[in-house]
Amino acid sequence: MSQDRALFSESWHRVASQRLRLRPSVKIRRQAFRGDIWHIAQDAFTNEFFRFRPEAYAFIARLDGTRTIEELWLLCLDRDPERAPGQGEIVSMLAQLYQANLIVSDVAPDTARLFERHQRRIRQEIKSQIFGIFFLRIRLFDPDTFLNRAWPVLRYLCTKAMGVIWVLVVLLGLGIVFSHWDRARDQSQSVLEPGNLLLLYAGFTLAKLVHEFGHATAVKKFGGEVHAMGVTLLVFTPIPYVDATAAWAFRERWKRVIVGFSGMIPELFLASLCAVVWANTGPSLINSLAYNVMIVASVSTLVFNLNPLLRFDGYYILADLTDSPNLQPRSSREWSYLVETHAFGVKGSENPARSPKEAFWLAVYGVASWWYRMFVTVVIILLVADRYLGIGLLAGLVTFIGSFALPIVGIFTYLLRDPRLGRVRKRAWLVSAGAFAVVVLFLGVIPLPHHFRAPAAARAVGSAEVRTGVDGWVRAVSVRGSERVSKGAEIARLENPELDLTVAAAHSDLEEARARERRMLNELPAGIEPTRLRREAAEARVAKLEADRDALSVRAPESGVWSPRSEENLAGTWVARGGYVGEVVAKGQGWEVQVVVPQSEAGELFSGRIRGGTVRFDGSAGEALEITDWKVVPGRQDTLPTAALGWSAKGPVRVQLDDPHGIQTAEPFFLVLARVKPPVRTPGHPGAPVLWQGRTGMVRFNLPPSPLLVRWIREFRQMLQQRYRI
Repeated sequence: MSQDRALFSESWHRVASQRLRLRPSVKIRRQAFRGDIWHIAQDAFTNEFFRFRPEAYAFIARLDGTRTIEELWLLCLDRDPERAPGQGEIVSMLAQLYQANLIVSDVAPDTARLFERHQRRIRQEIKSQIFGIFFLRIRLFDPDTFLNRAWPVLRYLCTKAMGVIWVLVVLLGLGIVFSHWDRARDQSQSVLEPGNLLLLYAGFTLAKLVHEFGHATAVKKFGGEVHAMGVTLLVFTPIPYVDATAAWAFRERWKRVIVGFSGMIPELFLASLCAVVWANTGPSLINSLAYNVMIVASVSTLVFNLNPLLRFDGYYILADLTDSPNLQPRSSREWSYLVETHAFGVKGSENPARSPKEAFWLAVYGVASWWYRMFVTVVIILLVADRYLGIGLLAGLVTFIGSFALPIVGIFTYLLRDPRLGRVRKRAWLVSAGAFAVVVLFLGVIPLPHHFRAPAAARAVGSAEVRTGVDGWVRAVSVRGSERVSKGAEIARLENPELDLTVAAAHSDLEEARARERRMLNELPAGIEPTRLRREAAEARVAKLEADRDALSVRAPESGVWSPRSEENLAGTWVARGGYVGEVVAKGQGWEVQVVVPQSEAGELFSGRIRGGTVRFDGSAGEALEITDWKVVPGRQDTLPTAALGWSAKGPVRVQLDDPHGIQTAEPFFLVLARVKPPVRTPGHPGAPVLWQGRTGMVRFNLPPSPLLVRWIREFRQMLQQRYRI
């Protein structure tokens, strides 16, 4: 008997005198995990499974109803006292076998208990369906008869020849997609458009039907049975599913792994066939449907089905590849063991891990999978609420109750009634209350450092943009890049023949207006007023056109260093009125950063609580420059100070997709001008420059410390106001 296994249990008296037996429909098979032999108990009628170790097999295999539990345990102790299970383990095993409906008793009251157990399981299933509102599973029919009839045809899909064909077709599909990559990328922009949603769902249904029948075919190939098929309401969207849990009983690990991959294998084949159809058809219904199936059966399948943090194919594949059966439940039991043993001081609690390395792996997986499930759930709730606010709020409430409220109730029930805490219940309550107090203090009371960040671009103080006053072709450039210019110096000369013709015509109109005014003055002085107004309008038009002709000479608005808009030669290019030509960068007046602050931080921006800040530039994140002064430009802005901050230039600010210049933002923002204190350099070691015109970075504005819970509530309210106007 190992030291970490409790020999005696306070609950032993409840089961010691009972005579239990396995159901006649239960079959026990052997499996190997990490060199150890395990046993699988399977009920062919209910498709329930229970996995246990060899030391437990000596006890479970003797459950024939002729001897009491006490007698069987003593017999196991006599045969193998070192490896025989303790009373606590037997009580736990019997409870799990009872819940799985794998054992029965010959006593009369067992009928009532069996009915009660059945009702309890039904209630548990209904509860899991309600609180798993985004993943409802509805069983429709038994497909085993159909699979048996279709097997003479389906078996050809599981041959080596079909494997070679699969490889060739998939390689062909990949080659087609990469050779038409630009076309595929452009068409992906319209996948979520309202007009494409029906085709997307049709492609999704077809791909998932092929996926599920792939699992069923693999199970039949290895001698298993498939007795359940139906639909899963994934975010209220019905998709087909097949119950392939019969693969759990396969003795060879490679068979279970193939069953896990067997859904994605035919999907990728289907995606490759659709790629061929898509590439060889023009814009049409067939082309759009083929593209949608290609996307769903490839990208989404690899991203979601291979993800081991969700209980899809990737989860079971990882469990089989790492020989970690029941990965998610065991990770939960590992955390329960750690809390009971190290926090509550429970003696003899069973560790589901066989080694410290496995314990670490289970603990890390448990935390990662829980957080990822919560993240996916929250994202789904927000997506649903964006379209159907009422349903989204209801789903969020139900999910909150199922994910947080009910587990808290379960914790209280566990602390009140669990027999394992009989001798340490007071300590368990004290530790739990202390942990709760620490969490409340940390989240809701203790002020922690607080700040917010916003993207920014450096700019020399006194710099000025150079834009054209008229349309024209660039005839000549007078200044080279990085050359110093004086205020008023010519930078470029534009040419606009149409403007010259318009100026000549305007001068002719002006001479005609003057002549009419002189003749009217001689012939009819009383009617001079209309002709005078016409002459003044002609003079104003000539003056405007002459000013436009003078603007053909692009001049520096300030003194500084000329920085053209790009390295390309501007000569011979067409520039529209107001077009950006370059910038005159001032020297010696200091530096500032133009900060783009989102509306979500506007409250903090105008609260007067900002306590300075720092800026770190891309490529020099290790060097923080202090902000000495800052001011907000009045009014909300929707034009970025530089395109380098927008998505089109791989910046952090979302811009409008139809803006060719990449400076029109998708949402308004507030522009902050902040002076920056240049870094101090040693005279002998000047180092690389940190500040130059247009360099992008991130500004951190420091705020007074505040508790995390206060910030989360504020961000949650902002999210409701911004997304749902609540």
